[in-house]
Amino acid sequence: MVGHISRDATAIEGREKPTAKPKPPKPAPRKKGRPRRGEVREPKPETRLERQCRQSAQEALAELPVYCDVGTKKNSKGYQESWIGYKVHADVNDCCLPISLALTAASLHDSQVAIPLMKLTSARVDYLYDVMDAAYDAQPIYAVSRSLGHVPLIDRNGRGGRLSPWRPMRRPGTRNGRWRSASTAA
Repeated sequence: MVGHISRDATAIEGREKPTAKPKPPKPAPRKKGRPRRGEVREPKPETRLERQCRQSAQEALAELPVYCDVGTKKNSKGYQESWIGYKVHADVNDCCLPISLALTAASLHDSQVAIPLMKLTSARVDYLYDVMDAAYDAQPIYAVSRSLGHVPLIDRNGRGGRLSPWRPMRRPGTRNGRWRSASTAA
């Protein structure tokens, strides 16, 4: 039994040239506005995260791109850093021991690997919490985490808008009823 699994990705620099991505075909333009009476419109295509909810971990990982690419990520100070190579996505336990790893193209968004890693890690160990940063803030990730019996602890992503601040945890019997940090909680 493991308390929590922390999930994140890190850059792996490669020494080869980045592979040229094939351009996807342009979809037919969709009609705007409300459909007429009796008109049936084509539904929106299913996203990768929605497909991964019903796929096995191996099927979902086989669908992900694995080639040398240019990746960009914000560092801890908010500046963008770019590299040529790959990205390693890791699930680590409380003691920082890796449980599951996945290697992908550097340009792949972190959230695209969360569901397959969750399923792989759940097959290997029993754990309680999924700890992730704001890049993983998507409804299918929350749903799969809860369906596996875990509690998702994911930072909120403001998506360009204003974030509502989290309410501080209250501790009965204290002067102002608030915990300032984890060290005062004990």
